[in-house]
Amino acid sequence: MAVDYGSGLSPEQDHALTGPLEADPQAAETMNLWAYDADQDIGLNIHPRIQGGQVHAMVTLFLPDGTILRQRADTGSFADGASPGSTRVRYQCIEPFRHWTYTVDRLPAFTTSDAGQRGGTVDDEAPDATISFVLQSKAAAPIWLNGTMTPEALQMMAGPAGLWIAGRLGSGIHPDSYRYDQLVHVTGSVETPAGPEDFNGFGLRSHVRGVRDLTGMAGTCWMSGLFPSGKGFGVMVNIGADGRYVFSEAYTTDGTTLDAARILQFPRGHRDLDEGPFWIQLASDKLGLVDISGEDVRAFYWSMQDWGGNAASPPVYGRDPDAGVLMKQALARYQWDDEIGYGLNERSG
Repeated sequence: MAVDYGSGLSPEQDHALTGPLEADPQAAETMNLWAYDADQDIGLNIHPRIQGGQVHAMVTLFLPDGTILRQRADTGSFADGASPGSTRVRYQCIEPFRHWTYTVDRLPAFTTSDAGQRGGTVDDEAPDATISFVLQSKAAAPIWLNGTMTPEALQMMAGPAGLWIAGRLGSGIHPDSYRYDQLVHVTGSVETPAGPEDFNGFGLRSHVRGVRDLTGMAGTCWMSGLFPSGKGFGVMVNIGADGRYVFSEAYTTDGTTLDAARILQFPRGHRDLDEGPFWIQLASDKLGLVDISGEDVRAFYWSMQDWGGNAASPPVYGRDPDAGVLMKQALARYQWDDEIGYGLNERSG
């Protein structure tokens, strides 16, 4: 039987909106892609914010020598929901929930590094390099539609956490608003200072469509991992100002189905300069107790006075230990039993 990679969503819901969402014009979209090739030590992130056919794209490229190239201001417009993009960043849906392509063409970027990100914030974002790559993602598991794995996750999505992760509208849960992640295999070619390099790695793509309001949020943990056998996992935790878990949901997968899991343990040391290895423990409905160890392989930071639109000034790149909010966005190496896999590790607070 064919796998329903869309988990019941219609094919068009894998595309971007070309105009305002009728149910709530304040709704916006993001269509993140994370990917890491461990053999080459090359990683990347594309983060486009989409609203009404307009795109504001941010791109990060991790190179093997510790260099990081970044750009956060590529803008543009599109008229085809299957091909959203800015001036130099273009997506193309080949088959909904199964196959996408990504092209970044000579995008001006500034240079920082692993050591530079850990050592402080970036003062000069003047472009001194370019980012170019052509990649494709193919589904490695069905989408994880946030708020659907357990009754309590649905209940939490209807509350303030649904706005924190932009998985619902201002009026509440709506079928035209959602947030999902999907584990993917990513292949293609990346331009490096040494010339073009083949890319073959594990990744995650995320599609968020909703209204975002971060009022009351104190911390987050968003993690995923994909392994050579096809198994994988996902974790999402959002913490309120009183320390409670206002949203908590996880899953395990064998590549064809998703199974609900509860989060027993997740790492909290994202502000530590040398966090080192960490530990995830899940209680899986199918597998029982699941222990996964992890360690970041590449990371960058956002330093903020406050969350999102609440801040008086925009976030800056790099690690400021005195920042009111510090977000660590990392690509991580995971071990589950005897398998090594890779994925996303984003935490903040």
